[in-house]
Amino acid sequence: MKKFIISIFTGISVFCLAQRPAPAPAQKNPIAITNATIHIGRGNVLQNASIVFENGKITQINGVIPSNAEIINAQNKHVYPGFILVNNKLGLVEIEATRATDDTQEANDIMPEVRSLISFNTDSHVIPTVRTNGILLTQPVLKSGTISCTSSIMNLDGWNWEDAVEEKDNALHMYWPTVSTRFFDEKRDAERKEMRAKKLEELKSLFTRAKAYQKTNVKDYKLEAIQPVFDKMKLFVDVSSANEALEVIKFAKDLDLKNVVLIGDANLEPVLDDIKNSNFPLIITRVHSLPTGNSMSPRLPYQFAKLVSDKGILYGLDYSGDMEYQGSRNLPFLAGTTVAYGVEKEKALQSISYNIAKILGIDNNFGSLEIGKSATLFISEGDALDQLTNQVTEAFIDGRKINLNNQQKELYNRYKAKYSSINK
Repeated sequence: MKKFIISIFTGISVFCLAQRPAPAPAQKNPIAITNATIHIGRGNVLQNASIVFENGKITQINGVIPSNAEIINAQNKHVYPGFILVNNKLGLVEIEATRATDDTQEANDIMPEVRSLISFNTDSHVIPTVRTNGILLTQPVLKSGTISCTSSIMNLDGWNWEDAVEEKDNALHMYWPTVSTRFFDEKRDAERKEMRAKKLEELKSLFTRAKAYQKTNVKDYKLEAIQPVFDKMKLFVDVSSANEALEVIKFAKDLDLKNVVLIGDANLEPVLDDIKNSNFPLIITRVHSLPTGNSMSPRLPYQFAKLVSDKGILYGLDYSGDMEYQGSRNLPFLAGTTVAYGVEKEKALQSISYNIAKILGIDNNFGSLEIGKSATLFISEGDALDQLTNQVTEAFIDGRKINLNNQQKELYNRYKAKYSSINK
């Protein structure tokens, strides 16, 4: 009986793994996409244009097409830079109800030395469903603790994390202690405020010591992991209120931190001028969210990106929140919602491509379609920000043509064939 059960689960495992398309081989010959509408990713659009890439790099835009190039006729189609998913659990969790498949939480509260790329699962069955909407890069992030991890930038087509990594350990993630109170419970409220004050002092002390840290024979792994934020590493700080954003800005000023990236929602609307003056970029969390207070306009979460854009703040969108990794394939449509509420379409495109690349410090290679940059791009039959017309037909990561099949497509085709035959 035990052998029978084992054989069943082995069979299921093999079947499931077979659903995951194998990573694409390296690009061999030049590829030319012709007659396309090319969205460069920096605000400009080229009509009836061509783009050529070779050895994983873009070599020509409206230039001479090599005689040995593979031609893809994209007439009436659109070419976009690969979208970038930031601040997300994709690749770190497969089934949330099964703890063994969830690497998004650690026991400790301060964990800068934890590297998310080590846990990135390139065999995740969710990944193929995400890249079919043009999302080709991701930033996997743990979602627990005050300082949760150091993250990396991964592409969505690799045999293992070593193949998938594009930029190692380039951001540290912190969740700013929140102001938590309960009405009619003064004692508990006072305790919470005291605990929060101690946590803020601990953070200030930790970063102060990290700034002065000198490597010796006896290592302090936490300080060593934090120290790069005083150089080039980004410090992503998640805040839940306007007052917290002001605290972070002061915290950064006191410690002379230059590479801070704020993460927040429409609650930050009252302090947009302060964010602009700080020169810190902003990652806007889930555009499709409900108002958080009775005094907030129900439209504000949708309009917030327009308000941020009008202030001249460098911003991008993420898909953090409930069911974030499963639903992250809908990231382009969040950008589409901001278009419906006033953001220019090409600027909305930048909020999930070039702007994100610039915030992450990888804009020299990703985020836009320019000569010399990575050929990480896709072709859609319609508007990639429109849920009704977006239909990705081809996608490339570093010039490699990836397989866009996934388990959801296979199930759709299977039952479409079944019920089509029944109806005949």
